[in-house]
Amino acid sequence: MLFQKKYVPYVAVVFLILVSMIISACVGPNDVKIELGQNSKPIEITDVTGRMITLKKPAERIILQWSGAGGPFFTISALMGKDTPKVIAGMDTSLQDYRADMWKHFTDELPELAKIPVVGTVGDKTFNVEQIIALKPDVIFIPLDLKSQYESDAKDKLDAAGVQTIYIDFHAEKLESHQKSIEAIGKALGKEERAAEINQFYTDHVTRVLDRVNKLDKPKPTVYMEVGMNGPEEFGNSFSGNYSWGALATMCGADVITKDIIKKSSPINPEFILEKNPDIIMIMGSYWPKKPTSMRLGFEANQEQSQALLKAFTTERQGWDQLKAVKNKQVYAVNHALPREVFDAAVFEYLAKTFYPEEFKDVDPEATLKEFYDRFLPYSYSGIWFMHMK
Repeated sequence: MLFQKKYVPYVAVVFLILVSMIISACVGPNDVKIELGQNSKPIEITDVTGRMITLKKPAERIILQWSGAGGPFFTISALMGKDTPKVIAGMDTSLQDYRADMWKHFTDELPELAKIPVVGTVGDKTFNVEQIIALKPDVIFIPLDLKSQYESDAKDKLDAAGVQTIYIDFHAEKLESHQKSIEAIGKALGKEERAAEINQFYTDHVTRVLDRVNKLDKPKPTVYMEVGMNGPEEFGNSFSGNYSWGALATMCGADVITKDIIKKSSPINPEFILEKNPDIIMIMGSYWPKKPTSMRLGFEANQEQSQALLKAFTTERQGWDQLKAVKNKQVYAVNHALPREVFDAAVFEYLAKTFYPEEFKDVDPEATLKEFYDRFLPYSYSGIWFMHMK
């Protein structure tokens, strides 16, 4: 009995070694190579320009531009959730400069965002290529509108440092551009399935709007759109029919009165609005605290104050009290931060519902925006993003 007890452990070890050898022989060297090959398979990404970018592994450190609008910040947030600050190695300041309420809300809930290094913005003297290289990023996401300036100022140096450039485009407000941008960012971060889910949400909501608009057979409402950053005392930017808010309104079935007199965006002669007498007026709001009379919407807005600010545009501007839109209570406000983003499907819904209330009475844009926050973003939803003047 003593002999058996002494040698049982040794017999067990020998047995395990023999079993492992048999399993290894059955698997064979080819199967091991296949497994290793799958684990090290490169990531191939096609950006919005059609360029092919290859990454050896998902990007762990990225640089972004245009965080305030038209950049990848919200898409990255939707893909990475609470890990968002971990993957952003550096960013510009447009989110904190021009969307101050958003920045405050997001940094309150994810304080690590405030610690991300500032690398400046392409096209001005703040863009610090040397700092970016020192941060050792894997990828930099560049909005297509910055492509020419970026390639003139920085791309060669970043290429030489091994930083991959991926072009994205949310600014064009084209469904295909949104889809390609979401997919490219998702692949780069190793979040393809999550990106596909986000893309499906966006595509379903937008195509439902556009399909319904394209089937309409009735006169288009005339619309005037203005960024309310300057308050009623100074006219803000309006838009052409194929740029920013003007492009969105056109796609959603409106006749933008400034479509032929503005190249992209600029203020117009106040007399022009009185002459055109639009059916609908839309004032874009945000959070511009340096201008107390500016149109305020977003996380820091409240109904009473925002209603008063919106009404001031109609009472303090000469002749506006006689406009058709004002008399018929067809004056609206939308948050200026909503377009050019991964969640702007809600904007398509709001515009279409504003232009064609009966045809879109079953659509709830605010519910769509809230659902996107709840399903995808690591930030809570609150505030006022859409408003109809009472």
